[in-house]
This record gives sequence, C-alpha cells and structure tokens, in this order.
Amino acid sequence: MLSMTLKPGATSGAAKMRGLSGVMIAACLVVSCPAAAQTPTEAASIIEALIAADDSDAALIAAHTLYAQVWDMTQGLGFSQALLVAEPAAGYGIYNPRSTATFKPGEPIILSVEPYGYGYGTPAEGLFTIGFIVDLQVRTIAGEVLGDSPNLTELDLTSRYPNREFQANITYTLGGLEPGRYVLQTTLRDKNSVKNGVFETEIEIID
Repeated sequence: MLSMTLKPGATSGAAKMRGLSGVMIAACLVVSCPAAAQTPTEAASIIEALIAADDSDAALIAAHTLYAQVWDMTQGLGFSQALLVAEPAAGYGIYNPRSTATFKPGEPIILSVEPYGYGYGTPAEGLFTIGFIVDLQVRTIAGEVLGDSPNLTELDLTSRYPNREFQANITYTLGGLEPGRYVLQTTLRDKNSVKNGVFETEIEIID
C-alpha cells in the first residue's frame, strides 16, 4: 500500500518529485502488472492515493485495470439489462422498454440483452471477439417444460478494443402456444470462457 508523509512547513521541489514518483510507481504496478500482487482492496487504495495526488489520468487507468480484474473474477455471466423492448435496441443503453408483456400468437418477442463478465477471443493481432450461444426453454407458469431449443442462435462481435459494453437483440417467434402466461428462460453460453448466464422473461399470449 502506498504511504506518503510530508512534514509541516515548506517542501522542496525534490521532495515533491519523490512523492509523485512514488505515486507513479504504484500506478505502474497496477497498470502494467495487474496479476503481480495487488488484491482489489490494495488496488483501490492505490487509486485513492493517485486521486489524492491529483493524478486523475493515472487514477482512471488504474481504475480500468481494477475493473477488468473484478470482471475476470465473476463466476458467471451477469446482465445489466435483459428486458422486453418495443423495437430492436439501437445500441448499449439505447432502447425503449415494451409497455406490456402481452403478445398475439406468432407476434415477434424482442429482447434487448446486455451481458457482462464475458471473456474475449483473439483471432488475430489487434482483434478481440465476443460471442455467445443462445439456448431457449419455454415453460408454463406452473413449471411444465413445453419446449427446449439449445443452440437456437449465436451472438458475435469483433472489435479492436476489448469492449465492456455488449448489447444484442434477441427475437423469438413462438408458434402453437395457446393463450396463457409463459416463462421464457434464456441461457447465454460464453464462447470464450466457461461462464453461462440465465435470465427469465414472463409473457402472456392473448387472442
């Protein structure tokens, strides 16, 4: 943990430089060698010291590194959003929630999904891929399984940056369901890690 102590009174330029050097060394440890030693608590203390030293650039870089460390520590996929939308979302956070969960038979059911905690593929130098396999299970409210559709579709993105924001539109068209309430269980299986994520959506089919 970084510690800086200054005696009261005037401080020489050399002393200030030594103090700032200590902060920058700590930042380099977080940014360049995240796996070297720091726990998340230690990394957070270093970020606090950088902020106290008015080095916002280094603090932000260190915070991004800490975020990536915590991201990799997640045990499964999570979802910042997974909800019914009125039309396909235009991007991450750019969506209009659907006002109801009622649908006519055969009407498209559109979900906007924003997972987090996923891994990355590296197909070529300077490229990163994000990808998921989507499974769907349809159940009655009472829990009876009416349909199981593994490998229903795939979601993929290739980027030159390891994006922490990923948004996908999933559209289900369900035929043959009688009027009533149902639960759609969607599973995303990460192509680049062993992580899975599951969310459920309750809908109602009406005449």
